[in-house]
Amino acid sequence: MENTIEITDIQAKENCIYYTLRESGSLNLLKSKNVNAWIKFDHIDDFGADIASLPRSVLAIPMSLYLIPTTYYYDVNVVLPVMDKELHDTLPAIRSAYERIYGAPENTRGGVRVYSIEENNLPVRDDFEKIVFFSGGVDACSAGVNNAGAKSVLVSIPSIESQAKNEGALREEKYRLIQDFSRVSGSPWVLISNNFNDDVFNDNAIQAHLKTFLSSEAFNFDGWFGIKYLANMSSVAPLAYALGAKSLVMGSAFEQLEEKKSVNQDGANPELSDSIRYAGIRFAEQDEIYTRRQKKTANVIKWCNERGAKVKLWTCFSDRAEQCGVCAKCVRTQLNILTTGENPKDWGFALFDEKKFSHFVHSYRYWERNACWLWDNVDAIDDGKTYPYCDEMLHWLKSKGYAEYLKKARNMLRLRNMCKRLLKVYKYPYYAGRVAEKLWSKK
Repeated sequence: MENTIEITDIQAKENCIYYTLRESGSLNLLKSKNVNAWIKFDHIDDFGADIASLPRSVLAIPMSLYLIPTTYYYDVNVVLPVMDKELHDTLPAIRSAYERIYGAPENTRGGVRVYSIEENNLPVRDDFEKIVFFSGGVDACSAGVNNAGAKSVLVSIPSIESQAKNEGALREEKYRLIQDFSRVSGSPWVLISNNFNDDVFNDNAIQAHLKTFLSSEAFNFDGWFGIKYLANMSSVAPLAYALGAKSLVMGSAFEQLEEKKSVNQDGANPELSDSIRYAGIRFAEQDEIYTRRQKKTANVIKWCNERGAKVKLWTCFSDRAEQCGVCAKCVRTQLNILTTGENPKDWGFALFDEKKFSHFVHSYRYWERNACWLWDNVDAIDDGKTYPYCDEMLHWLKSKGYAEYLKKARNMLRLRNMCKRLLKVYKYPYYAGRVAEKLWSKK
């Protein structure tokens, strides 16, 4: 039997799009043979955007892009009832970009079968020009600042984050974040949610399988989740089309370690976003693609202070109303704020305590997988400056240097992990078995 994943139905009602998916064959890529998926657009009533009236080929874009990556790695055909012509013409370039970044299998895999191809002309409207993706993080706030104004629409899609939920404290916080930033920037906002990550693919099985033959830097960094990332962001496509906004703006995670520079070696790689085009809409060059995170933080804080406002810099993935303050992204961002002379408590870190934070850093509990973020903060610390918050800790960190600190932090992490394993008495038989396997394999 042929392996296929087919969109059998697309319906738009009010501010929602509903997809019915069906899988045939033995691959079991979907969570079930029949899957119902949806996208919901909140706070669009003031825009004059009628999602239900859009062409089906535009409504199909988000789910089509989400399904198509399976054809790069599996002998499966994605069957679509309709496709936008520009997207159809761009498919070879999209596939080529993903295979360059993530790697390609030795043999050609699946393909895309489309019943109908439709050309769409982006509506001409003077009121909106850009969609600016907004998560509340440093890169997103920087993009929002650089593209502020009523013609830029802030769009938050919490569902693209692997840990995000469509209900709960974090989702409510995302509402508040985008509303607060909208008031400061003067840009209107929309919040989009979907159930793609939750209900469509057998993600764990796919990740485990791809791991057997993909070993690129990008795949090792974020795996199957990263491969789907930009496709999931394209949930915005119907809204952008309805508003006539031809440019999609996203912040770029610039990574510099001393003189070595790199940009987004993951699912948000600029080469990938540059390859995606549909219905007269395309990703713009990623915002401040060659600007260090520390500089972005300083620029956002300066911009807000000039307007007598404060915004939350939300970087934590915990599903709570407050940021944890101790994960790598929280610590990284609090250091970014401290090196500008500001108090993290004023910029979204309600749990910040100067004494506790200093102790956390002093005890080598801040660990980064990529040393560039630690280097960025250490490099920004001015030996001749007295900082109003955590001054002693900052100068101590500068004296240690990023390389020595990272080395000791990694050793502390290994020690903590070993202690955790020792406390798991019920796993002792498993550990003994693993040791025996290694000893036996050396004979």
